[in-house]
Amino acid sequence: MRLIVFLTFTTLAILFWKNNTYFILSIFIGIASFLLTVNFWVNFNLAKEKIEQKIKLISAEIELIRTNISIFDAGKEFSNPKHAFSNDLDFFADRGIFSFLNKTSSFLGKHKLAEILLNGSENPSLINKEIEYFHDKTDWMFDFRVAGSISSREKAYSKLISNFSKISFKNPSWMKFLVILIPVISFSALTLDYFNLISSTFSGILLIACLVPTGFLVKETNLWASTISEYEPKVNSILDQLILLNEISDEKSDFSHIENEFKRWKTIAKRFDLRLNLVLSIPINLFFAWDFHQRLVLEKWTKSNSTKLAEWENKLATIEVYISGATTRFNSLNRSIYAEISKSSKDFICSKISHPLIIEKKCVTNDFILNESENFYILTGPNMAGKSTFLRSLGINIVFANAGFPVFSEAFQIPEITLFSSMRTADDLSNESSYFHAELTRLKQLKDCIKDEKQLFVLLDEILKGTNSKDKEEGSKKFLKKLKNLGAKGIIATHDISLCELCNEESAFTNFYFDSTINNDELSFDYTIKKGICQNMNASFLLKKMRLID
Repeated sequence: MRLIVFLTFTTLAILFWKNNTYFILSIFIGIASFLLTVNFWVNFNLAKEKIEQKIKLISAEIELIRTNISIFDAGKEFSNPKHAFSNDLDFFADRGIFSFLNKTSSFLGKHKLAEILLNGSENPSLINKEIEYFHDKTDWMFDFRVAGSISSREKAYSKLISNFSKISFKNPSWMKFLVILIPVISFSALTLDYFNLISSTFSGILLIACLVPTGFLVKETNLWASTISEYEPKVNSILDQLILLNEISDEKSDFSHIENEFKRWKTIAKRFDLRLNLVLSIPINLFFAWDFHQRLVLEKWTKSNSTKLAEWENKLATIEVYISGATTRFNSLNRSIYAEISKSSKDFICSKISHPLIIEKKCVTNDFILNESENFYILTGPNMAGKSTFLRSLGINIVFANAGFPVFSEAFQIPEITLFSSMRTADDLSNESSYFHAELTRLKQLKDCIKDEKQLFVLLDEILKGTNSKDKEEGSKKFLKKLKNLGAKGIIATHDISLCELCNEESAFTNFYFDSTINNDELSFDYTIKKGICQNMNASFLLKKMRLID
């Protein structure tokens, strides 16, 4: 179509070379028709790309539901071994919790999702409502994600539109005068020449003079156009998302105002693009002072909106966080609810808790009940029986509850708490830190985190492994009593049966265990928590099974 339009109107222009009226008409109609065909081609390709990306995202979600293996960004840049819980709970591991949740399509959205998971929300119930509002709008959510993730807008991912406000777009004062004067002179010169009121030579001199001012600033104008071009993919993503938001928002929403402002920005960008075509650049600058007009409009737009860009961008990034939670909610409707975080009760009433990364048909659920007078579960059990998985299941769901995300449980009532874990300690040779010293450092960090205004919930897995058994026994008991006296609650998983004696000394401690059974020389687990002390250990059996001992 573009080729036909180009050849048709080029032929007409040649045929009407000596007829000024028909020649000019051929040029202008030809340019308009050519631009329409280009615009059609761009829109057609964009629509095709969006459909392909939507299919890709839907396929990824189906695979996630079937296998719980996610292809989405794991957020490894947020990994921090010193964080209170993220490293122990595999939040930023390959195919970890962040990857499971992450449906963001922007740099800021991804950071906001990580922030809310790591630090919790000031108002989890508000996020519950927003997630519930979006969770059944699956087609809409895919369209929103597609708008920010198609490959032609790949550069938009790391761009922050708020940075656009830091760029200076300032024009000289005389430009406002020339933007009116240049079209007047150029059209007057042609008109007077047409009626033979001035010579063609003088008319040509006037027309060349009209191009001199824009030529004088062409280098700077090119730089402005290049800058706009860099941000255009980001604005296109934002504009598509705003259009989608306005489809579901009420009339009082300010998204329509933001959409209109970005439509103005896109119009400016398109007009800057026109001048990059040499065939168009000369006539539009000659007759409309095109460069000056677009520069003035851009300056006016940035003056009006530069202070609002960060706020607008934050709103859209927050929607991405809601969509991450809402998609997770939709994918797990029959195994997720919203937590109840009580400001008055200190009780934990959590039933049928499951780990989000274990597919439903293979997942064994467990309860966790801890009343106000109790502080710690002492959890014993053999290797591979499910102790660490239970700790992680509970910890992950506490994080989800504090963030306002759906929890994987049938009931989940907890007080306002802060989570801390010590489950995966490593030595640090670069700092000459032994394993035991690293453990002590982690436990000191735990103690320092305890604050009066919010209760600390602690997950401990086999603490003080780096010392001998007698020291470990005495040190662990004293440390747990210290935590209890400071008001902390939580669970400690251990192979040290002697720690179970704490429940005979103080009612704040309760013994629970996971078990294994050996039948016909085969080891099996039910992965179900029980009250009491584990009596069956399987280390020797496993060593024999693998022929490591006789």
